[in-house]
Amino acid sequence: MSGSDKQKLSNGNKQSDILVGVALLLLAAVFLYVGFSQPKVSNDYTVTPSETQVYSPEFDSTALSNSSTAQASSSESYGAQEVTDIAVHFPINLNTCTRDELMAIDGIGETRADSILAYREQLGGYTSVEQLKEISGIGDTLYAKIAPYVTV
Repeated sequence: MSGSDKQKLSNGNKQSDILVGVALLLLAAVFLYVGFSQPKVSNDYTVTPSETQVYSPEFDSTALSNSSTAQASSSESYGAQEVTDIAVHFPINLNTCTRDELMAIDGIGETRADSILAYREQLGGYTSVEQLKEISGIGDTLYAKIAPYVTV
């Protein structure tokens, strides 16, 4: 083999190495994109309240004798409902879900959950998740945030 033949082989090997390196980098970029572009949805999401409040009106002599204590705590517990732990499996079905299940989604509070349920009754059931955008207070930003967690 002459010197020019060895140099041609050497240049060919360098070009092959560069092409393989570029291909590996592109492949790694594709894997990273696919891995990080998917929304994180857990099927075992448990809602646990930080504290449970129970409201039960007491109209006996014990409650009346402790009126000063009751007055101090009545502003905190008045109207509170019993809060229980519920397990929510996402995505939840808009046509069968409960208010508590809707409230487990970040961005949906009591008012929005009630609006979603009232609109479901008005429609007779959802036919598309995108119908949520028709509800006052649910724009494109909030819809994009909650859409991965609901289905019809």
